[in-house]
Amino acid sequence: MFDSQSGEDKVRKFVLFLTLTTGMSGTAMAEGWEFSQSGTAGLYYGITEDRDRHNIRNSPNRTVFRADGRFEALYEQPSGIRTGAAANYTVVIRQHDASYPQGDWRFYPYLLAEKDDYGKLTIGYTYNAAYLLHQGAQEISWIGIKDSNLTYWLSGVNWSNRLKKVRFATPKSTYIMDDGRAFKFSYFTPLIGNTKFGFSYAPDNANRRGMVSRYARYEKTEDGYTAAMQSRWKLGSGDLYTSAAYGLFNRTDNEWAFGARWVAGKFNVSVSYKNAYVKGDKNPISTKAVNAYLPAYFDNYREGQAWDFSVGYDFGRFKTNLAYLHAEADNTRNRDDLFVQTNRYALNKYFELFLTNGYINSKGNDRRSDDNNKGYAVITGLALKY
Repeated sequence: MFDSQSGEDKVRKFVLFLTLTTGMSGTAMAEGWEFSQSGTAGLYYGITEDRDRHNIRNSPNRTVFRADGRFEALYEQPSGIRTGAAANYTVVIRQHDASYPQGDWRFYPYLLAEKDDYGKLTIGYTYNAAYLLHQGAQEISWIGIKDSNLTYWLSGVNWSNRLKKVRFATPKSTYIMDDGRAFKFSYFTPLIGNTKFGFSYAPDNANRRGMVSRYARYEKTEDGYTAAMQSRWKLGSGDLYTSAAYGLFNRTDNEWAFGARWVAGKFNVSVSYKNAYVKGDKNPISTKAVNAYLPAYFDNYREGQAWDFSVGYDFGRFKTNLAYLHAEADNTRNRDDLFVQTNRYALNKYFELFLTNGYINSKGNDRRSDDNNKGYAVITGLALKY
């Protein structure tokens, strides 16, 4: 299944870890404390065909193991204030990835305090408020357009994954996420009418732990700020969720994002948009290439646009969803179009089957045949919910 014995050993260790953690129920109580854990672990196999030399160690077929989970321990005081700690984790083992021969293991702990009337405060390695409140294209699998995970199988000329760093020449999604899961402080208000507000501050967002790493010298010094709002409205036979967000990074990099999602029974449709621009001359966009593998245009995602769309339906045990993303840089001719169609079927309360069809059309700045990439992937998977 994997090229090396070490990869198989990693999967065995993770299975043992799941056995130990799932030996208890999803939620447990102990003298005022509440402990909970949940997650999904799956094995995915994809058949790909694309037309470019830019794929990273490309092979016709690829196997990926991925697990995502969360732990939480909360203590509720008599006043109703809940305090505690939580952590999200991700484990990815990719058959073809020489950068992580032992797998990519990520752990994101944080502290939290919340009360129904006061809202929620988090301190630690989390996504920012703009990311968490954004109403973008919906996904029913981790293989989607939000984090460009389709590139586990299909790579584009506008993405680079080298030396354990992922870099982009175009915006990677409509989400504001320049600070990734860097250490930050976040506060979310309770519902005020039909609206919730969120604010995040990431001190010195050059803290690379969990950050979306890209080549740009400005990354090294300044803080990051985000503010967002999410509202719920009654519209026709369903509910309309809207969001608006703003982010400022390194004092010069600005991002705006807007989104809307309409849910009527088991049907949902979403659309969102993001605009990024540089204001000020402190951190100008790079104009000189560092090397042949990282041209200057990999800094141009800082001025660009992205929009997405999705439509989905929940039939009960069977769910289906179609999502589309378009991203472009303002200062170059770099463009990306991604389509991801996902089907999910629940065999029982623990196991799910997945079938994902993906397509990418990535165009580089020069428009030469070797500066473009297009292709498709058909990916199947079996996942365990725990």
